[in-house]
Amino acid sequence: MVVPEFIVPPPGLIPDAPKPDAPEPTGYTRPPVERGEQGDHTVRALPARSLPTFTPLPSGPPAASVAVPPALRPADAEPVATASFTLESAAGETIEIAGRVVVGRNPAVDVAHPDARPIALADPTRTVSKTHALVEVREGRVVITDLHSTNGVAVQAGGGELTVLDPGAPAELEVGTVLRLGDLALTLRRSPGLTV
Repeated sequence: MVVPEFIVPPPGLIPDAPKPDAPEPTGYTRPPVERGEQGDHTVRALPARSLPTFTPLPSGPPAASVAVPPALRPADAEPVATASFTLESAAGETIEIAGRVVVGRNPAVDVAHPDARPIALADPTRTVSKTHALVEVREGRVVITDLHSTNGVAVQAGGGELTVLDPGAPAELEVGTVLRLGDLALTLRRSPGLTV
């Protein structure tokens, strides 16, 4: 099969294109053709030109408030101050909450929360499920989600009523809230911390 050098569209395909045998419009003069270019109608590339440069506007918070991952931070950099939280039991056990953690008697991290850190709770009454709840810090707030535990998650904010959470529904917690995972009570506290 022979491939044509160029394809001429059928008449009418390009609406405003002049017909090949149409007379020149009134007042139109064809530019003079130089010698040797009589039958040459090749489209030639224009010389390259540089595009103007610009500085993009910042779309996020100022660079001073952006947390740099530890792998990218220089070794001699000052530590970044962040708020951290703890869960404290009546027996004095303290659990540091940073990022996402899965708590329970013997927690296992599932595919829904692969980045969560498992933390085992001491539970002599065995009312805490093996994998009981997901606790995470989101933009400086603590959120808990009942992971369909047997005895549920209940919260008591500021000494008020005890509210049982719906399994799978995240709930935001205030500092000082008492969590009940089965019969185990934990109090949410804020502790100033430095992350490097």
